[in-house]
Formats: sequence, C-alpha cells, structure tokens
Amino acid sequence: MIEAGITLLRLLLGLGALFFLGYAWLTLLIPRPRDFSGLERAAFSFGAGVLVLTLWMLALTLGGVPFGLEWILGPPLALAAALLLAPRGRRAVREDWRACQVRPRIAFNGWDWLFLGLLGIVFLYALPRAALYPIWAWDAVATWGCKARIFYASRGLDLTCIDAHNYYPNLIPLLLSYLYFALGQVNDSLAKVIFPLWGALLLGLLYSLAARLGLSRRSALGLTAFLALNGAVFIVHLYIAYADLPLAFFTLGGAGLIYLWLAGAAPRGSLTLSACCLAGMAWCKYEGPPLAATLILAAALTLAWLRPARWVRRLGQLSVPLAGLVAGYLPWRLFAMQQKIEIGADHIQGFYPHQMVQAIYYLLAGLAEPYYFGFLWPALALALILAGNRLWRSPRLFLALFVGGNLLAIILAYAVAPTGAAEFPAYVRATLDRLLLHLTPVAALLLALGLKDVDSALANRNLPGNHPLPVSKAEP
Repeated sequence: MIEAGITLLRLLLGLGALFFLGYAWLTLLIPRPRDFSGLERAAFSFGAGVLVLTLWMLALTLGGVPFGLEWILGPPLALAAALLLAPRGRRAVREDWRACQVRPRIAFNGWDWLFLGLLGIVFLYALPRAALYPIWAWDAVATWGCKARIFYASRGLDLTCIDAHNYYPNLIPLLLSYLYFALGQVNDSLAKVIFPLWGALLLGLLYSLAARLGLSRRSALGLTAFLALNGAVFIVHLYIAYADLPLAFFTLGGAGLIYLWLAGAAPRGSLTLSACCLAGMAWCKYEGPPLAATLILAAALTLAWLRPARWVRRLGQLSVPLAGLVAGYLPWRLFAMQQKIEIGADHIQGFYPHQMVQAIYYLLAGLAEPYYFGFLWPALALALILAGNRLWRSPRLFLALFVGGNLLAIILAYAVAPTGAAEFPAYVRATLDRLLLHLTPVAALLLALGLKDVDSALANRNLPGNHPLPVSKAEP
C-alpha cells in the first residue's frame, strides 16, 4: 500500500512539473497570463510544458547527455524558477494568488449539471480504462510505446534497434519515457493517465474558446459535451495512447488563438502562444507540419480576402506562428539527417485516380458515420448553410478554409497512398477516424459560431420591443 502511494505521488509530481514548467513559459510568451481564463492557462501550461521538456530531451541526445531525471528536469525547472522570479513572472504569480483568494460563486442550472454529468461519465469510464490496461493497439505499441521503453532503457533517443516509422516525430515516446523516469519504472498503466488528462484539457479549452466567441455557459457546455459524446473516436483516444489526441489539442489551440487574433478579440500575446501550439503540432506527429502550414495559409487567405485595416502588416505578423512551426519542425529534421533516418518517401510514390474517387466516397460516408463523430459534421454543414454571407464576410472564413482545405487534403493523401486495390478499404478504415479527429475540435469551434448566431437570434426575438402587443378578445 505504501509503495503504491509513493508511486502515485511520483506520478502526480511528474505531471505537476509539466504544469509548472509550462506556466513559467507562459509568463515569458504572453504579457499578462491573467488575460486568459483559468482553463486556458491550465491547458496552455500543460501543452507548453510537454513541448519544452520533450524538445529538451531531444537536445540532451544531441549533446550526448544520457537521460536521467536530474538532467531531464533539473535545468528546465531551474530556468522556470528564474522566469517566475523575474518581474513579469512575479507579477503573474501575485495576480493568480490574489484571484485564488477571491472565489466567485457560480450558480449552475439544470442544463449545466446535465452536461457536466455527461462529461463526468465519459471520464469515469475512460480514466479507469486507461489506468487498468497496458498499452495496446498497433501504433500505440509499435510506433510509440516500444520507442518509449527503448528510450528509457537506453537512456537516450536511440533508434538503432527499432524500425517502426523512425522518421515520425517523438513527442509522445519522449513524454512516456519521462513519465517512466518520474515513476522510477516502466508502468504503462499509470503513464497512460496522460491521455485522459490531455482529453480533459482539450475539452476545457474548447469550452473556454466557445465562451470567448460569445456563447452562453449552457451553450458552451452543451457544445463541449456534444463533441465528447459524438461517436466513439474521441472516447477511445482517451485511453488508446495514440498521438492523434495531442495533435488535435495543439491544432485546436493554434486555430482558436489565430481566429481570435483575426477577429480582433485575442488577448495580448495570443499570436506568440499560437506559435507554441504550431510547434507542438510539428513535433507531435507526421501529419502535424502540413496541418500547421494550412493554419497559416488559411489565415493569410482570409486576410487577403477580407482586407481589414492594416491587412498587409498583419500578413507580416503571421511570421510569428510560422517561426513556431519551424521551431517545432527543424530540430527533429536536423536530428534525422544526423542519424541518416529515411524521411518516409514511400508515402508519396504516385497518383492513383481510382483511389481518389473511392476516397471521396469513404470521406463523405465517414463524415456521417455515427461511430466516428455522430451528428457533429452534419450539424456543422447545416450551420455553414445557415451562416450564409456571414461565412464569407467574417473571420470565420479562416476556420472554414482550414477545415475544408484539410478535408480535401485527406482525399489527396489517399490518392497518393501506395496501397493495393484490395488493401485500400482497410487502409482507409484504419486511418480515417484519426485524420478526422485532428480536425473535429476545430470543426466544433466553427459550429460554436453557428450556435452563437442561434443564441443571438433567440435573444433578439425575446426582446420586449420585438413582440406585437396581444389583442384581447374581450375588448369591444
């Protein structure tokens, strides 16, 4: 019992170090962390902490320093402490401490409790499912879990004894190996707790961003529960130990921050923080850099189309998230070149028109597949139709371009996939749900704008001046 308690304490301290490290970096990236909500600060602190720590582990390997908890955590935590002792860090800590002492009472109504209860049921299922089972499923074992064990045993990013998509970025294996070091042993069940945590932070970030867009608390909670409970894909990824849920988290953060910046509603430092999210996308998974690049492209096209005030200057400011993409992409590519790791050109060997036709059918079927995401994508299609001209005359065009462009990219990716005719349907079934997961939280954010239109229409309809006076039949 005592040993189990110590192991659990080590896990909590290891996770706490990630939040502490990320929170310190937030004070460097943004002028006033209090401009972001508590849920946003928690989510971005965790994402930044994971990004900084795993990139530091890559730097240790490049420097020939073997992994050990003292080297993995020592220098980053010392730097984090220095950041928090700097004037900006001290001010952020002081403001957060004062806010903690004043706790406003929040009155939940029946709908709020219903949505919170549904979300609670999701995690009451997913958390034990993650903690009681070892790592399973092909990519989780071969691509991520096996590498994590090797990195822990060899005390470094050693790929000489494994050949399982070695050109993939290694945020997830390095994160899992860090948790092994924090636990003092390989313990897949406890390390997998990181994925329900990541899912909870993703949902918290979606709720907070939806509230920033103008949704009421009830609508924002309903949207969050709608995403979590639509289909089984999101729930499965809470415990399957794949890199797709973290990629969806960073994609939502980057897209949400850039949208707020385009709409002129972003807190100061949002563009810099979006650069951190794009770096996470690039370092998280092989599909991350193209997704990050399309975020920047969609933002540039939106500025060129809408042409707001100083739009040329704002185009230049997109170099900030572009720098984040480079910062997350370049270190791994330099390491791969140094280690002579093949880049995976086998994924693009030709163009197969018949696969493209099949891919269109499979994608449309997948968007309406109840197992994947239930009614979310059909609801988004309806919201886009009802948006009308607002879609082309507002920054929501950015979200639509990003989602639509990447749906087309999925079709093109299947058109160049080097698979046989008999294998192609199985290949699509094994990958389509994950590719849609990368986009679905952003699609939910776009759906939030449609819900905002409905909320506004209902509010205007309920104004006293918008109702004709009733005529009494008793009057002569």
